[in-house]
Amino acid sequence: MMTLHRYNRVLIMAGAAAVALTASQAYADEAAADAPASEGEIIVTAQKRSERLQDVAASVSVVTATDLSEQGAVRFSDYASRVPGLSLTSGRTGSTQITLRGITTGAAQPGSTTGYYVDEAPVGSVNAYTGGSSITPDLDPAALAQIEVLKGPQGTLYGAGAVGGLLKFTTAAPNFDEVTGRVSAGITSIAHGEVGYSARGLVSVPIAPGSVAVSVSGFYRQDPGYIDNINLRIGARNINEARVYGGRIELAAKLGPDVTLRLSALAQDTNSDATNLADVDAVTLQPLYGDLTANRSVRERGKAELRLYNATLKAQLGQVDLTSSTTYQTIGLAETGDSTLSFGAALTGAAPVLAFFAGIAVPANLGIQLNTFKRTERWSQEARAGITGLGGMLDLQGGFYWTRETNQNRIPGFDYFSTTTGAAITTLPSFAVARIDSTYEEYSVFGNARLHITDKFDILGGIRYAHDSQHYDQDYRGLLISIATGAIVTGATTATLAAIGDERANVVTWLVSPRYKFSENLMVYGRAATGYRPGGPNPAPPTGNIPLTFQPDRLTQYEFGIKAQSADRALSLEAAVFHTDWKNVQIQTSAGGFNFIVNGGNARSQGAEATLRYRPVTGFQLGANVSYVDAKLTTAAPAAFGVAGDRLPYVPKWSGSVSVDYEFALGGETQGSIGGTVSFVSDRISDYSGRFPKRLPNYATIDLRAGIEHGGLSLSVFAKNLTDKRALNVVSPAASAPSNTAGQTYFGSYIQPRTIGAEASFKF
Repeated sequence: MMTLHRYNRVLIMAGAAAVALTASQAYADEAAADAPASEGEIIVTAQKRSERLQDVAASVSVVTATDLSEQGAVRFSDYASRVPGLSLTSGRTGSTQITLRGITTGAAQPGSTTGYYVDEAPVGSVNAYTGGSSITPDLDPAALAQIEVLKGPQGTLYGAGAVGGLLKFTTAAPNFDEVTGRVSAGITSIAHGEVGYSARGLVSVPIAPGSVAVSVSGFYRQDPGYIDNINLRIGARNINEARVYGGRIELAAKLGPDVTLRLSALAQDTNSDATNLADVDAVTLQPLYGDLTANRSVRERGKAELRLYNATLKAQLGQVDLTSSTTYQTIGLAETGDSTLSFGAALTGAAPVLAFFAGIAVPANLGIQLNTFKRTERWSQEARAGITGLGGMLDLQGGFYWTRETNQNRIPGFDYFSTTTGAAITTLPSFAVARIDSTYEEYSVFGNARLHITDKFDILGGIRYAHDSQHYDQDYRGLLISIATGAIVTGATTATLAAIGDERANVVTWLVSPRYKFSENLMVYGRAATGYRPGGPNPAPPTGNIPLTFQPDRLTQYEFGIKAQSADRALSLEAAVFHTDWKNVQIQTSAGGFNFIVNGGNARSQGAEATLRYRPVTGFQLGANVSYVDAKLTTAAPAAFGVAGDRLPYVPKWSGSVSVDYEFALGGETQGSIGGTVSFVSDRISDYSGRFPKRLPNYATIDLRAGIEHGGLSLSVFAKNLTDKRALNVVSPAASAPSNTAGQTYFGSYIQPRTIGAEASFKF
């Protein structure tokens, strides 16, 4: 008998044939030939070729830079609701985990399941040892043209890491013919918080008109704080203020009629004065000390730095497209954190043992500050070639990819202090100094072919072979190691735990995607694709009995979709259903205060999503999207304390939004606009059943916006989260272990309170 999962996969892949036979004849009567992009068409490049969004046989969402600036959207959380199937968790400005279609193991997952690109440049760490799941390029829209969100595994085109999907930031290319630019300034005010400011500028100048141009952009943004620290010693209001600033420069040159070189450098820094975490009750999730408050004995500052350099050469030689992309990047993250309720409490609890065996007296009111530092340095090179219309029925693309990254993950030390006076405590041995150095290198070759069986029906097939190797070097030492290993019973106050490991793997990913075009405005498609995250050497915790390496986890997704639009493009619909099998899932677990990674359990995610856009008359636009994602474990995951049937953490079953925008003439060249968005996110579960999971309730938000434009001048005003809704997007225990005891402290991050702002800009 066919199993239910197998039946679902067959149903999705067979659905294309069923819809093809029952589609409206009105669409089938239209011309079937592809038309060049015209006004109103959306062009995307996430499949490594320029295509109309209507023609891409995959689920892709697009957010334009115009949309971002008009709505005051400057970070992931501002536009997440506009992308069906996207969810996020974030506890600090500049540190966000993006999940697509439910592919996540929670806020503490080691490696990212979403890939990130800026144009042709891969961004972030593939390695599991530097927090790659949360060090993401949350770029300010100063130099962006649009953001493309490609859902489903992208293993054949983008290699390791992009198992859930891909975010591609597309920048605005320099103008070869005339000087253009934009400058803007804005102000925002957060309820229960303070006022923030922003300024942005971009200018494009042709150096040699028609052949060489340069563009320069820069921005500065002060994000207001809204969390109050009620600590009696260092208490302050609005402690989570952040400053984000950076810029980008690009030189573009036409080296020949069909040869273009783009050289770019991007920098972005994020400085946060504290996390966005408030203190809530472990059982009720209600505030412990009042609305948007926390009790911190440490100023939890953070700094994230991104430097990205890329050279992309493109040439068109007859029917052959050639692309070479070389990327160098560095990513740095430094943070301080308050570990008083976790490691501080553990050390206080061990005071009798420490006094008896080692003669160590643990002072009263002990506080501990955790200092962490992470850095990634990465080189990448991709070269590919594509040919279209070979023999009139075959399109080919193939290439080579190489990347090497070196990573540092350090705890230079913990600082002891008195929670009463703040004075440093120097009588205790060093609590812990930790170092993890790792390297990751990957070589891949990939190719795909599209066979045009008829002028309406074609099939795309792709394959990628990847070889990766990793080296891991660990060194832990300090009082924590002595306690965890039991060395303290011999009187040792400092022990060392070191390990060196290597891992190599060969992985093949594949893609099969049939597509049927009834016309240029109606298409159905099927898609089966795979992806993976690399394995690696394992940290060696003092408990032992863990594998020396963890293996790659692999994912296969089956999708069926339909894309339709009216002949005048006033109405468009994109819809897809999908089923995902996720095998050998990588899970970060812990023992004795140390984290390590194991493969544990299988999972599946299945659901549906749809996006509707409607422009019944000039100036009026209605947009709506909805997503249903059912993501859960299908087998037990003992390392994560999960059992079969547990929902995957922080994945809402339902989410969606409805937007209405209207532009109208005010006389002469003056135009006005108004709009609004209502968004909804259903409830989520914070963890697996064996770790006292918390249910985060559903919520809805309302955003409003309005603007006026005259020539190159424009003014926009906006209100986000108009009703000032309190909704948690992530929670975690303040102590070392999860709790279900009333009064125990959990850290909780709320969505941003009501924010009102305005931005004025001038385009030339």
